[in-house]
Amino acid sequence: MFQWLGRCEPHAREGRLGPEQTLSAASEPIIEGVTRGDFVAILDRLGISLVLTSRPNLVVFLGAVDGQLTRSTALLGRPVGLAADHGRIAVATARTIIVFGNASRLAAQYPGRRHHYDAFFVPRVMYFTGDCAMHDMVFSGRAIIGANTKFSCICRVDGDLSFMPLWRPSFISQLRQEDRCHLNGFAAEGDEVRYATALSATDTEAGWREAPDSGGILIDVRKDRVMRSDLCMPHSPRIVDDQLYLLNGGEGEVLCVDRDTGASEVVARLPGFTHGLCAHRGILFVGVSQNRVSRKENPPPIGRRISSPVAGIAAIDQQSGRILGALEFTAGVTEVYDVKVLPGIRRAGMQDPLASDGYVSVETPDSVFWTKKPGDDQQQLLSQTQAIINSI
Repeated sequence: MFQWLGRCEPHAREGRLGPEQTLSAASEPIIEGVTRGDFVAILDRLGISLVLTSRPNLVVFLGAVDGQLTRSTALLGRPVGLAADHGRIAVATARTIIVFGNASRLAAQYPGRRHHYDAFFVPRVMYFTGDCAMHDMVFSGRAIIGANTKFSCICRVDGDLSFMPLWRPSFISQLRQEDRCHLNGFAAEGDEVRYATALSATDTEAGWREAPDSGGILIDVRKDRVMRSDLCMPHSPRIVDDQLYLLNGGEGEVLCVDRDTGASEVVARLPGFTHGLCAHRGILFVGVSQNRVSRKENPPPIGRRISSPVAGIAAIDQQSGRILGALEFTAGVTEVYDVKVLPGIRRAGMQDPLASDGYVSVETPDSVFWTKKPGDDQQQLLSQTQAIINSI
């Protein structure tokens, strides 16, 4: 069993996922895990759910009701970037961004599990972006702003074009589908993109791969200035209460960065590659990941220090850096890409874009209802859905 690094409560409670973790439908993929410390109690006290994109192919929802962890999953091929705002969720896959809406009036009547969900996300819009490997994303009105990793830019996706470039680092000479610096994250302040992260300041195809562990950069977008160039695979910059946080992924660290000088202090160290960060009422929720098979021969520093990095979510006190609790996945999830908070939701569900559960939702201003897809065999639907979704 791994040792959580940091100051997790010595009397921390541990428990396996409880009765809520039984499958809600025959088609729902299985995940297993162990909760630690006050992770469940924090979700319960705050009255929130977390939604996360994960490898290999799941969107996962975690919440709590009466001290018991709730969870549900949806199958989606290679989900990466994630945005959540006012009853909407957007998920980026290899070549698309899919927007889901919360059909709250339909949630309790979901035929697969009636009177269970208090939110249910159904697919509304799919944007075909091309092969962008979109990472960090936020909603901007009806559009989506995203870190377009393959094209080394921040872009806007609204359906008019594959994407509209908005900004690129000054060292990137051309927009090419070459993943020149692995631009992966940005921090927005209001409607302005303020900071961005990349794995290097290179301007050649996949140039960042030459030194992925030591040349990570933090960019002040407003000033077009590289503030740091010594980070280890940085991801997920976020502005929280006027403070700048980011994840020094390859070291398994959460950093708080001075917005003027770029100097940083370590808030917490976690037992896995850190990727995905959000905050709510003084709590930082941070995703951690196992080593990828592709990194087996040359793992990042965290993979060399810890024999078995874990995949999961940690809850960290923003002020003290104390690890208050965590969930460690033991099956079904090997990496966490991003995590968002869903306030006021305790049991969320999601339908995949091809409705492999066999149900069809209809929602208008005047009526809502579910119908059964005629003649569909659920197991056949699941197999077909997985094959099609993996190709999207």
